[in-house]
Amino acid sequence: MLEKPTSAWSRTVALLDNARAQQVADEATRMARRRPAKTIWTDHAALMVSVIELPTPRTATVSWCDPLSGYYGHQTWRVALAKQGGECVLSGKSIKRGDFIYRPVTCEPPPGNAGAMIIASELVPYATPSHS
Repeated sequence: MLEKPTSAWSRTVALLDNARAQQVADEATRMARRRPAKTIWTDHAALMVSVIELPTPRTATVSWCDPLSGYYGHQTWRVALAKQGGECVLSGKSIKRGDFIYRPVTCEPPPGNAGAMIIASELVPYATPSHS
């Protein structure tokens, strides 16, 4: 059976290793929390986005597949106001700050497509008719 190192030097090295590991973990967390850079998603030739359903008037279930940002088979997107201009990932239409959009639900760490937007008017064809 191996014994733990008991010398002061061995304990010091072990503490430094643990501290460095914690620094690396903290930096990774900080990087994941940063707001994603503005990305032109339509420049990604392999991007595949489709709307699966609109389960509520304020949410959409989206399938997202992109080798650069990841695969999300049933990702929930919510209605919001665009905080910055951009481009709709479904239509390529221009989005202006203040437009109604759908965007991926915020979580920790943020998904790879956290900065993506779908202009709300593009989802009207997916809405289910109301029953009278």
